Amino acid sequence: MVEVRNLGIAGGAIILLLPFLLFSNSYFGFSLSDSYTDNLYFIGEIERGGNTTNVSPFFSYSGFLDFDYSGNVSVIDFDEEDIFFGNRAGIQKISNLPGLGNKNYFYLNGYNFSSLIGNVLLSTGMEFGYMNFRHDSIEDYVKPEVKTYLSIPMPYFYFIPGVDAGLMFYENERLPYYNLSLSLNFPLTGDFSIYVSGNYFWMSEPENNYLLPDSLLLDPFFEEEGIKRNTNINLAINKSFIKYKSYLSLYLNLSEKDFFEIGDILRNDSGFFASLQYTKIINNNMSFFVSFSSKLNNSNIENLDYTKNNIGGGIQLIF
Repeated sequence: MVEVRNLGIAGGAIILLLPFLLFSNSYFGFSLSDSYTDNLYFIGEIERGGNTTNVSPFFSYSGFLDFDYSGNVSVIDFDEEDIFFGNRAGIQKISNLPGLGNKNYFYLNGYNFSSLIGNVLLSTGMEFGYMNFRHDSIEDYVKPEVKTYLSIPMPYFYFIPGVDAGLMFYENERLPYYNLSLSLNFPLTGDFSIYVSGNYFWMSEPENNYLLPDSLLLDPFFEEEGIKRNTNINLAINKSFIKYKSYLSLYLNLSEKDFFEIGDILRNDSGFFASLQYTKIINNNMSFFVSFSSKLNNSNIENLDYTKNNIGGGIQLIF
């Protein structure tokens, strides 16, 4: 997948995956959502509530080449000076290799799934990502990456260890990184599942040039780009109500993050995040959702000790 993310104009949106899309060759549509939060700025000292409205178009086409696009326009408090845009696109080629019993995916990524022993499944792939920032103070970068996962069936769940490793290239920097993960997938029934996972991410220290300048190190809009180590524990619970054409999703996350030291700023955060979303499918072309989320962040930097609560809802149309 080639990913182009325009971080001078970014936002976030909820894109719902409706069941009938699994059987569609192509579709397009958009979601419209609105939410209220008690902390717009992720900063403890100046907590202020506000409203965020998102319009998120999306498009998918399956053919000789598969193409996926999602975008987002986000407006804070209906202020024309607080409008953000985000775009993401991917291209892939899917093919089956006859006689081998596996599948190969070729994007600018490639994946191979093959059976090792019995029902043990090996998944290996290569991925290439390109990040483009519309910001003079941040360098664009590319990230080639190798991914390897094992899926081992156990009584009542799947045991899935994985390793990702790659390099980040920008200016004269070549930064190796890796991500170790372990997942337990409990597909308990056709309408109820539990997913537990944990991961540890590490990236090497730049020799000369940091991706972020001092002025943006504490900006929550760019903070993911300054993480040196990241440890996460996740729990996802999904329940479908087939009779009522609806489903409920609960997600919990515990995290601990260490950031690159830039200048005299050394930042260490830990936190908790929880979200609950209810989705109702009206028909093959329309659904609506309501959601609630809460985040608690603890940091060695006092201003970044904060809580953030969010409640919202929206509709999604698909054609």
